[in-house]
Order: sequence, then C-alpha cells, then structure tokens
Amino acid sequence: AGAAAMSRGLRRFLYGTACTTGAGILIVEILGAKMLSPYLGTSHFVWTAQIAVTLVALSVGYYVGGWLVDRSQNLNRLYYAILGAAVYLCATVPMVKPLCLKLMDLPLEGAALLASAFLFLVPLALLAMTGPFLVRTLTESIESVGTSMGRLTAISTLGSVAGAVLIGYVLIPNLPNSVTMLVTAGVLIALSAV
Repeated sequence: AGAAAMSRGLRRFLYGTACTTGAGILIVEILGAKMLSPYLGTSHFVWTAQIAVTLVALSVGYYVGGWLVDRSQNLNRLYYAILGAAVYLCATVPMVKPLCLKLMDLPLEGAALLASAFLFLVPLALLAMTGPFLVRTLTESIESVGTSMGRLTAISTLGSVAGAVLIGYVLIPNLPNSVTMLVTAGVLIALSAV
C-alpha cells in the first residue's frame, strides 16, 4: 500500500538513488585499485583483491539491506547508510598511504587483500544495501516483484556502466585519485542530504 501511494517524484528519486549508488560502486572499485597502485603496484594481485572485496561487499550489503528493510521501510535508514559510505570514503584518502606502507612487509597478495578489505569493504557494503532496500520499498504487490527487481537492477547496472565510463575516461585522466574519491563521496553526501 505504501509503494502504491508513493508520489511519482519520490519514485523517480529512488530510481536515481539506485543509479547513483550503482555508479558509485563501480567508481570505488576501479578507483580503489588505482589508489593502491602507488604502494602495491598494478599486478593482478591488486586487481584480484579489489574485485574479490567488491564482490564480498556486495554480498554483505545485499543481505544486510534485505534484512534491514524487512524490519522497517524507513528511507532514512538507507540514506544514513549511503552517508556512512561517503564519510568512510573520505577517510580512505588520508588512510591509504600509511596503511599500505604498514602492509608492505607482507606478501603482495596478502597486503593487497588486507588493504582493499580495510579501505573499501565497509563503504561498498553500505552502498550495496540500496538494491534490496529499494526493491521492497518500490514493490506495489507480490505480482510485481519481478518487474520491480528487474527495473531496479537494470537502472543500477546502467549507473554502474556510467560510473565505469566516467572513472575510466574522465576522472582518472583528469583528476588526482584523492580528488576523485572526495568528489564521489561528495555526490553521495549530497544524495543523502536531498
């Protein structure tokens, strides 16, 4: 009943949230590997660690987001999670160098995995909560669960495509990694504030 009564503007904003967090996830995944590269290199170990941590974070975020929305569909919970992700991403900028320097004594594969997990697991998991939260919030009836899920997944994935293109072709070539991370966090903060 709540989803059926939802205004068209709010519905569009929630779809925009799915698109923005989808973009944010891909930006953080790619940018995270770039942030680690001055200290740990660009080998397949760094990329494998970043991809593996992203996938674990998505799994955790999907599970927690589904669990949380089943207890309350209060949208403030979702936007506080997005805000928490943004604040954590801001903190990664000054943390990356000292953390990587401390981990350099470990074998590269372990150092890359630990650095990626410490820096990016929490914010990526918080962003991943968006999907299941919005599926439950936007679904009008049990008969339309597939449509809601399909639409939200498509919108989020298109956001991820946009994020991948943006980070690869615009942000990395033109901005320092730290600025790009802070801009990404700023967009997520603005989304939460709205």
